[in-house]
Amino acid sequence: MICAQKAKEEKAKKREPCDGLCQEWFSKEKGSLDARTYLADKLLPTLIPGVEKLLMEVERKDVLTSATEHAKFDPITFLGEYLMRHNPQYDTCTKPGPYLRGLDAVTEELKREIPDTASERLARMKSEVKTKRKEREQADRMKHQQKEMRKAALATQFKEWTADVSGRIPVYVHSYTENFPNDAFQEVLKHLSQCAADFQESIRRDTCKQMFIDLFLHCDRGQVGVLDRAQILGMLEQFYERSSVCARRRFCNPKECMWGVSIIQHQSVLLEQKSKNLNAKSANRSRPSISTDSVCTQPTRLGSTGLRSALQSVQHSRQLAVTHGAHCLSDLHPTVADIQSRRAPRFGSPFDGSCLNLPRFVQLMETFVGEGIALPAVKELVGFIKEEYKQTEEEKVKQLEKAHLTSRLTRRELLLEALFEKWDIDASGFLEMKEVEAAMNAFKEGMEKEAVRKAKNHFCSRYPQLGRVGKLSPKAFQAFLELVASELTGGEDEVIDNIVEFLTTRVERSHRQCLQSSARRRWLHNIQQAAESSGARMDPVYDAVLKDAEAHGDNKKISAYIALLEENQLSPERGQTLLRYVTCTTDDAPYVLNQTLYRDMKGVSFAAVEEKKPIHVPRVQLHGNIHFWNQDRPAEQRRGSFLVLPLQDAHWRVFGTLGLDTLRDQSEKTIFLTHEISFYQGVSHAFSKAYQHVCALGSVLQMALTALDWLHHRVPSIHAVSTYLVEPGNDQMRDYALRRTITTDTTGQKEIHTSPVLLLREENLFRDYLFKCIDCSEVVCRSVCGEQHIAVPLRDPSGRALGLFDISIRPHQTLSSHEHKELQRMLKMTQAACSEILKMPSEETKASCVLEAEHRNVRHAGILFHRLMLQDLRERIQKLNAESFAEIKSYEDPPALVHNTMKAVLLLLHPEWEGTEKIENWNQCILVRRLFLPFSLPLSDLAFLEVLPASFLQANLSQL
Repeated sequence: MICAQKAKEEKAKKREPCDGLCQEWFSKEKGSLDARTYLADKLLPTLIPGVEKLLMEVERKDVLTSATEHAKFDPITFLGEYLMRHNPQYDTCTKPGPYLRGLDAVTEELKREIPDTASERLARMKSEVKTKRKEREQADRMKHQQKEMRKAALATQFKEWTADVSGRIPVYVHSYTENFPNDAFQEVLKHLSQCAADFQESIRRDTCKQMFIDLFLHCDRGQVGVLDRAQILGMLEQFYERSSVCARRRFCNPKECMWGVSIIQHQSVLLEQKSKNLNAKSANRSRPSISTDSVCTQPTRLGSTGLRSALQSVQHSRQLAVTHGAHCLSDLHPTVADIQSRRAPRFGSPFDGSCLNLPRFVQLMETFVGEGIALPAVKELVGFIKEEYKQTEEEKVKQLEKAHLTSRLTRRELLLEALFEKWDIDASGFLEMKEVEAAMNAFKEGMEKEAVRKAKNHFCSRYPQLGRVGKLSPKAFQAFLELVASELTGGEDEVIDNIVEFLTTRVERSHRQCLQSSARRRWLHNIQQAAESSGARMDPVYDAVLKDAEAHGDNKKISAYIALLEENQLSPERGQTLLRYVTCTTDDAPYVLNQTLYRDMKGVSFAAVEEKKPIHVPRVQLHGNIHFWNQDRPAEQRRGSFLVLPLQDAHWRVFGTLGLDTLRDQSEKTIFLTHEISFYQGVSHAFSKAYQHVCALGSVLQMALTALDWLHHRVPSIHAVSTYLVEPGNDQMRDYALRRTITTDTTGQKEIHTSPVLLLREENLFRDYLFKCIDCSEVVCRSVCGEQHIAVPLRDPSGRALGLFDISIRPHQTLSSHEHKELQRMLKMTQAACSEILKMPSEETKASCVLEAEHRNVRHAGILFHRLMLQDLRERIQKLNAESFAEIKSYEDPPALVHNTMKAVLLLLHPEWEGTEKIENWNQCILVRRLFLPFSLPLSDLAFLEVLPASFLQANLSQL
């Protein structure tokens, strides 16, 4: 109804517009505002129509004509009658004319001008509403235009990604970005544009990768699975040198690229030497296959016929090895299957400085061609290598022999590990050497006792520590049997198989024992797996040890706790060392956790530490020398059995104890049986290995922190560095994962992640270069979202990557030649320090300490990096010659930098001169240089001395 009335009024307004004369009443003069408002509102709407009627009546009767008399017409009376008839309180039927409608509008405007009135407030509210409505409509129009522009931009963007016929992808992305501000949306567009470029680059890279795979298969005509690394590198250098100057810019210079050889050169030498030793050992065996020595010493005698016969000989040796091991492997098949089910898949391939397998070959070629190179140039490179790569028949046979040797060693390792587990019924982790020796003395009816004696003597001389304790770990067991086999006549594989077959028949296990042993070994495996996936934290290892303690205790209620040995610095009068309890089962936590056991307190734990043997207390209530942490425990709950086992490292040094008791068990059978004690020895050994592994990872991270501190001030082009550790996959996820542990930003600030981020391959498509670095154990360079990344692996002694550095270069920057050398030096020292750290827990090596601070300071890993740098400095100083002295000899009063540099050099070689006139006085310094040094040093040759901060030189040079 109201809408219809308004529409009707609008039509009338269009038909008869308002009269503009009424605007004369509207004025901003404040003095007469009230009067004018009153007149326009109360009087004029009635008076104006009356006057209009009066004038019309006067005109109709022609009253104003002077010739006519109108005695009866009174205008006052007419107007009064009109006003009485059209009183606005009673007459509402009068339709307003144009003037009155305009007057009404003027009246409303006048009322709005009167302050603090309802009309004024209402008018102000209407004005504000109208203004906001206009602003909202304007914003909606702009938002709609922006929405259409963004949709168009996204549609244009995704044309570069894929052929989206339906156009759903831009709409889908827009639903997430429609509320973004312009700056953020532009950043999204920039990111999508970069991702589109990366996607196009990945397509080109995949095409090149397939070309390199085909090239590898073409060059590997013998189907050995490897190519000669040195030959491939030489061919890349030839191709680079023969290319034009313009073409060289598209490739990476082979002499400057980080191929990985310079970073881990010492490891490749060790691996090559190890391979040579294995080949030499195999050559000394009289086996039916062709010997490696004959291949190497008589290369000219092998033609095509010789190659065929060599291949036949290799195949024959493989068949012979399988035949010899068939019988013993059938008996050990359940054990082998159990070992393989527990093993996580080995990730990546070990680095080898002599040959290239398929992943490392593809990575090497991708590094050489770089990014953004055209496919015709890649085809030219592929054609060059296809034509130039030559492999003699002797090299093919040598590679086949090497592959066969690796296969035999892998099979032997698995076979001997299965044999060890068959003998180690209680899963203690060790075998008594006298038992193995007694069994081997019966080999061939006792005819090989002399060979066994010689092998034992050789073993004890190689592993003196193991010889003294009389125990054999799995690796020591394998080494002992290999030494025995080396003393016997016949082919090595055949002798090993005969020994395995003989020892397999010397031990019998029931089905129940097999199931129990398998369950126990899975627990031990879980402890080791917890260490490998812990991110250098001990909490997962503690949980793995304590979680299944009762499950393997023959239904006993077992309490377990671990104490670590520490130096007693606060109360040395109570003993030089103390035991601090770092973890325990949940029920004992209020009484045991973080407690400290001193030597002057009751207990048998220190006896286990000193004797290095387990101590079993069958009846705790009868012993009298047991310390109870819960003093309120009633006497009836102090019954049970107590077992303390020493925790020993690879060198049999005790670093803590593992304690177990059955005080919470109220049954009668609470005593630990012999096989249970043996098994818990295996648990302590597994925990010790896990503890050493976690400590080694922690030392690697600590060393990495030191290296990153050193790198930050010398390579300013580096934007950020992330450090990752590799973790094996579990049963559900067979692939490995990367755990980010340390992040260094532009300012050099480091963040150590207490809850490290875990990266999975399938969830990080744009970080595939990290996983490729681990897969091939090689340096990988990749551009991601406009940033250049260099992924550098940290390798273990076997050559496999255990972690990596993800080095990000600042946008639109490249490393200078000097920065590149500094980065290579840091990576070389980091790899050397990492190798030394990982060799420390080995049974065959001992930690080498050069600096005095390494003997006193437990933070050995932090000092190790600086020590290697100092040793490298000494070597560089000793390589300088006398021709370099011309510049520095001319100084009579040298700058402070020159004098300090000479002092640092002299202190590197003669730290006992610190603070003496020999280095503080320049003339004495020059004289000392002439007397004691065969060379002198100019400033241009001493830039490398800046690798160590002055504070470190002052603190540690005197300790060299």
